[in-house]
Amino acid sequence: MELLVKYASPKLTRQTKTREDRGLNMRLPATVGLIFAMILLWIIGALFSAKDEPAGIFALSVGDVIVEHIRPWLYLTSGFYHPHFFQLVFVLPVTFALAKRVEPELGSLNFVRLLVMVNTLSTFLLFVEMFSLYIIFRNPIYLKSSLSGFTGGLTALLVAYMKQSPYATASFLPGLKLRFYPLAATAFFTFCSLIAMSSSSTVLRVVFLGAGPYSFFGGYFGWYYLRFLNRNADQSVGDLSEDFALDVMLPDACGPFVTPVTTFCFNVVKLCGYFKNRSAKAPSTLPVVMDKSDDPIAERRKARAMKALDEKLAKLASTAPPRSNNGLSQLSTIGPDSM
Repeated sequence: MELLVKYASPKLTRQTKTREDRGLNMRLPATVGLIFAMILLWIIGALFSAKDEPAGIFALSVGDVIVEHIRPWLYLTSGFYHPHFFQLVFVLPVTFALAKRVEPELGSLNFVRLLVMVNTLSTFLLFVEMFSLYIIFRNPIYLKSSLSGFTGGLTALLVAYMKQSPYATASFLPGLKLRFYPLAATAFFTFCSLIAMSSSSTVLRVVFLGAGPYSFFGGYFGWYYLRFLNRNADQSVGDLSEDFALDVMLPDACGPFVTPVTTFCFNVVKLCGYFKNRSAKAPSTLPVVMDKSDDPIAERRKARAMKALDEKLAKLASTAPPRSNNGLSQLSTIGPDSM
């Protein structure tokens, strides 16, 4: 028996792990799909990118979009693409750790919408920014610079992660509240971008040049989507609570400068009626009892029912046998003399 258990236990362990992996795929389909998509983009980029394109065919470049090449898919791929394998080694574990906590809260569809919106809008704004800088300064570096990376998605996931408990802390950073995680990530990625800008290394520029801009736009658009566009499980839209305002993610010292501006803009837009249906709840599935006091048919039915009930009670009272008074008469004949 011990030998059977010894040789059967590895097989049972493998079967258990297989079932757990299948369960994980069923619970987190968007997370698993995101990881595979990032790996697939790297493989395709490594196979089909030319040697004179160190940033790959999926990175954003003004020249690749409208000048040297016509690549409209860059608006969708740049925010998920990493041209170097060592980038994936660091990015994929962090992405999986965040995504597996965020997807159950948002739902798979909202999770996909969040990342697609964040990366697409961030890429479009970066394209407009770089093209405008080229028109103003006529410097070809703005046409040839390539931007890519999932830093915008990571910052958006941090915003979604801190949304439930912004004033709590995590075990790996106990001294920093969750509401400051997106800001800390943006500051770190911006520092990396500044180093890349001052460096002459092609690898550093390819890896870190777009980290800061993508993180900045990703954090803002992630907050905007969750604040105003995300459809919750109860069919309400967004999260208009004060604990998820924009100034919550900033230091308290920025409150006197940021809070009046954000509050004014929010109230103006709210007065215009843009958010009047944002807190609408899902219709109740319970039947609604309508007031029928004005229904003449119901009133007549009610009157007939009351009349029939009165007639039945009167009939029962008339047919009931009379109560016996023998006991009372006997008691009345018993006087104090007979005792």
